[in-house]
Amino acid sequence: MIKVGEPLYLEPLFSDKKDKYRCKVFDVKDDHLYIDYPSNEKTNRTEYFFDGTQFKASFVDKERNVYTFRTELLGRKIENIPVLMITSPKEEEIHKIQRREYVRVETMIDTSVVNQEDAYPPFNSVILDLSAGGMLLSLPVVHSVKNEDRLNCLVVFPMQSGEKLYLELDCTVLRVFNGGAGGRQKASLQFEKITQQNRQHIIRFCFEQQLLKKKKESMTL
Repeated sequence: MIKVGEPLYLEPLFSDKKDKYRCKVFDVKDDHLYIDYPSNEKTNRTEYFFDGTQFKASFVDKERNVYTFRTELLGRKIENIPVLMITSPKEEEIHKIQRREYVRVETMIDTSVVNQEDAYPPFNSVILDLSAGGMLLSLPVVHSVKNEDRLNCLVVFPMQSGEKLYLELDCTVLRVFNGGAGGRQKASLQFEKITQQNRQHIIRFCFEQQLLKKKKESMTL
């Protein structure tokens, strides 16, 4: 289930810190995962961990389902790059996270996208679905977006009151994947450091979209 190149997010267990660390699976061998050195999501700095440190690890599949498991740092190795060796979970030890609090709705709203490191030019796009935890982005035919990119998205939310909300949202690309036969690629984005006010705006928009959908469905009956 866990593949080479998969982004992983690690949270140390039994620690006073609530920091989260981002890494990538470099190799999968037997009951071990080899990962590059994790970097702190807030500071973007790598951090040293002692052998035996236990983590809660999480990853997101292409359907944007979130899975979590426990793992332990076993040691260090030099492959093509320095890597850490952690325990690989058995299938029954991987748990799907239910995120019912974040209702996802299909939508078609515009956004302007900027790479936070200026790695490629800004572009305009469309959001295909949305929740208070993240969104699905339709990518241009030609693009340079890749997993773990950090993006700033200016999104225009048309509310039922007639008001238009312009929200600047910092996002991390969880996964870039094909959109089907002949379709454009898509990017699954997770919101980072989102304010409570902006999250509430998005929840309100999703709620309004749900009501609209139910109203349209009832009219067709």
